[in-house]
Amino acid sequence: MSQTNPYEVPSSNLDQPSAASSRPLNPNWEIGAVLSEAWALSNGFKASFWGAFLLYMGVAMLLGIAAGILTGVMASISPSSSVVMAVLLQFVQLIITAPLTAGLFMISIKRAQGLPVNAFMIFSYFPKTLPLFLTYLLVMLFVVIGLVLLVIPGIYLIVAYALALPLLVDKNLSIWQALETSRKGISACWFRFFGLGLLSVLIMMISAIPLGIGLIWTLPWLYIALGVVYRDLFGVSST
Repeated sequence: MSQTNPYEVPSSNLDQPSAASSRPLNPNWEIGAVLSEAWALSNGFKASFWGAFLLYMGVAMLLGIAAGILTGVMASISPSSSVVMAVLLQFVQLIITAPLTAGLFMISIKRAQGLPVNAFMIFSYFPKTLPLFLTYLLVMLFVVIGLVLLVIPGIYLIVAYALALPLLVDKNLSIWQALETSRKGISACWFRFFGLGLLSVLIMMISAIPLGIGLIWTLPWLYIALGVVYRDLFGVSST
């Protein structure tokens, strides 16, 4: 179903999008259709996705090892200061992994849009490191507040803010614009999006049973499914 975007974001200063981004929006997407299209698109995508995912995991592991060593050294010098060091290192890890997380999102979104992708695109969003980090931080803060207050608001926000990071880099939005655009767009299909999330978790759990081998197929598939939903709700601006 083609129609204009009811959650149109503010105009960005990006160059004009390519012809590939002119695909009509589909706010009435269906879970079955999304998964079916994503499965077809996953053919030929696995190498790029897993290359990017392994790069992400490699960086995360190196950061974790470095943080453990520094925390241990600090603990031997000053136990009280080691707690502060551990917290600071957690922030450093989040600062570095936030653009990589956005990169994983965007590789899948570009694939859903029919644009060329490669594993090293995961490093393309470091120029947006600070706003991505602050967006991630705000999402966690709002979710924690929501969970502490009444639980249900927290669950709502976990789902509603799920696409804030790719919106920030793809549409060149401010932090608050990205959060609100994600929330408004997903709120119109919140239960479908939540249902897709639950189904995705179930699929991953089942596929992970035989030594995780099934994840080779299911993880890129489900990432593309998220990209298809993003494309249908907001369109893809980046080339």
